[in-house]
Amino acid sequence: MVGAAVNGGISLDELLNMVSRTASELMGYDFCSVTVPDANNTALVISGSYGLSEDYIREVNALHPIRLQGMSIPSPSTQAFKLGIPIQIEDTATNPSFVPWAAAAQRQGFSSMIAVPIAAPNGTLGTLNCFTRLRHPFTSEEVSLLTILADQVAIAISTASLRAEQARAIVELTSLNKALEEQYTLQRQVADVHRHLTSLALGGGGVEDVGTALAELLKRPVVVRSDQDTVMCGPENDARSLVEGLKESTSGPALPNPTPVLSGVELPLPDGSSVPAVSAPVVIREEVVATIWTTGALSGLTPLERHAMEHAATVMALEFLHARSIAESVWHRSGQILSGILLGSGPSPSVLFDQARRLGHDLAEPHAVIVTRHDRAPESELQSRLTSVLTSRSGGSVPRPFMGVHKDYVIALWPVGSEPLVAARAIADEIRLSLSEGGTLQISAVAGPASDPAGYVEAFATARGAAELGRLRGISGRTLLLNDLGMAAVFLQGPDTARLRSYCEEVLGPLQRYDASHGTALTHTLSVLLHCDLDAHKAAAQLSVHASTILRRRRLIEDTLGREMTNVAALTSIAAALQLEEILAVTGAQGLGQQPDPLP
Repeated sequence: MVGAAVNGGISLDELLNMVSRTASELMGYDFCSVTVPDANNTALVISGSYGLSEDYIREVNALHPIRLQGMSIPSPSTQAFKLGIPIQIEDTATNPSFVPWAAAAQRQGFSSMIAVPIAAPNGTLGTLNCFTRLRHPFTSEEVSLLTILADQVAIAISTASLRAEQARAIVELTSLNKALEEQYTLQRQVADVHRHLTSLALGGGGVEDVGTALAELLKRPVVVRSDQDTVMCGPENDARSLVEGLKESTSGPALPNPTPVLSGVELPLPDGSSVPAVSAPVVIREEVVATIWTTGALSGLTPLERHAMEHAATVMALEFLHARSIAESVWHRSGQILSGILLGSGPSPSVLFDQARRLGHDLAEPHAVIVTRHDRAPESELQSRLTSVLTSRSGGSVPRPFMGVHKDYVIALWPVGSEPLVAARAIADEIRLSLSEGGTLQISAVAGPASDPAGYVEAFATARGAAELGRLRGISGRTLLLNDLGMAAVFLQGPDTARLRSYCEEVLGPLQRYDASHGTALTHTLSVLLHCDLDAHKAAAQLSVHASTILRRRRLIEDTLGREMTNVAALTSIAAALQLEEILAVTGAQGLGQQPDPLP
């Protein structure tokens, strides 16, 4: 019967209850139980019984457990379990080994008991305990029958345990197989998404098409933000709301830097509330070049949707890399065209203008020439900074501005059309600020407008001279137009440098020769005096000498030049000559793009 029950698939507890009842009915005992070790193997617990009350079972299992160790006198069940032999007690009320359970036995109403080990090849599995109300000595025949029954129980327990283990294994294998099937399905879906997004990119769809496909898959708006552009995909209203949230975040607390994986953030809204959003960085060589945004919480994305965002970021990285390669090629070509125009070398100007036109630039239209010294940053870094300005300021305007690097200068040819030249000052300011990172304040100059090769060469020379003149005068962090330089602007545009040098020699030559032969610096003292409006005390403070020394030097200067500085005409000619000295040091007379000589 026990074997049939095991084959029928009953639970272990049901099996042990059946064993207890079978022993009681077969042998005529009043009560029976089966004990097995607990999970820690420190005590035997009643796991199956027949006739015993719930109170008795609870008292034995909870209040007075049958300990396998730590008892001065082991219980009968403990002895049977450890020794592997039947242990019987004829009087439970007086036997020392049964003292902890004597009161419970009296309440249950039994006097005698026997514990028979349930032995298996790999060790003892538990004990079969039988109880009688009346005092009863268990005969050898009874012990033999109980031992045979215990052996059958051992087989049944082992079989039941094996079947239970097999059932658990089947459940685990079934679960694992289901998980593998789900993973395979997910991987197939992920591969389909990747192929679809990649085919869009290879077909020339670009970032917008990839973003639109992602928005359709997510059924949510998608926004791709980079330094150069913001691309909205999906439902227009929802996408605009997401863009507004991102704009609000730029004026509020800074968002966390994009991580290499998806991340969830709370985007602040203008009304003070916030909405959840998910971001995925677009990375090229460990540089985050853009970020993909969508609405909702990260936990709300399915595994497929998460993989889709990650694959979209990978595909977009290829798109941005491709666009960057094209931009670098155009940038390099623009620099070659610019140098050809300014130096008059290489192809003819008409050919260079035609090459520029094929790149989207019409240099025959009036352009302001903006010149800014750069801090010798790598050209790739200059390109990145200036591309951001170009994109934000020009948009899709036609003709497109022309930018490049020529020697130590960043040069922008910015279309002005019929607008006054001063309109280019704001553009020049942005270019200058983009090159002023790291605390270095740059200076820009604007000249023009120009629309032909000779005009560009002249405007560049003028703007370059203005920038260098401003730098030598200690000006920084400003954009200069020619009218900011006063009379010097007229001299900067004068092409006859030989006559300008002759004039300087005529006025300042005697003083410069005196300095050279006597080792003095009277020319420098003269310059300081003029900048201090002939105030001897101010000049003395600037040169760290006594005012009387300045007065003596002034008299010597006037004697050497043969000109009195109290004479307005003489003073004007001296001031003009000093300005010309500065200008000649920075104009193209030394060669276009070369470093100017320092002022005397």
